[in-house]
Amino acid sequence: MSQLRPVWLLLIGASAALAGYLSTVLMVRAGYTSPVLPLSSGVTLAAVGLIVLALGLVVWRDQRRLAENPPVRRRRMHPLQAARVVAAGQACAYAGALIAGWHAGVLMDLAPAAGAGTPNVTAAIVMVTGGMLWVLIGFIVEQLCRVPPDQGGDAPADDENVEGFDQEPGTGYANRAHYRDQADIAALPAGTPVRETV
Repeated sequence: MSQLRPVWLLLIGASAALAGYLSTVLMVRAGYTSPVLPLSSGVTLAAVGLIVLALGLVVWRDQRRLAENPPVRRRRMHPLQAARVVAAGQACAYAGALIAGWHAGVLMDLAPAAGAGTPNVTAAIVMVTGGMLWVLIGFIVEQLCRVPPDQGGDAPADDENVEGFDQEPGTGYANRAHYRDQADIAALPAGTPVRETV
């Protein structure tokens, strides 16, 4: 999985700002209201951002627990779910750049004409702030889910320099957890039933 690239986020934000500005100009001239998400959308932005951040912290704690005592500690999150958390964090960053850029473009046209106290300007400011927080959360979650180079020697030699999810397929948190699980299963007494967790 590739890393977040700030240049792409800036391009998305700038393109969205231009589109938001032009849309506002055209819609206001046609007699429509400005294209701004309602103020209540800020609650949704905050809730989704906190959920993704909390899941990133779960993955981070999972990795630390496994690193401290692999044979005893068990994973709370399946490796595939951990990969989905990274994908969700990156999606937050891209969506946040889009939302913040769009509403920044709306503000460029709306704020000078309407003033700072109007409902649409206030909603646009909240959306810009929420979008920027989503971008920040995306970067934080990506860093939380990175795997440092393994020091325990429980993975194959070709997997020793894994940095995280941005490496080749088959490496990273999911692959390391697989090897740790195999070691845990091998350490169980003979005849012990093993139940798969998803």
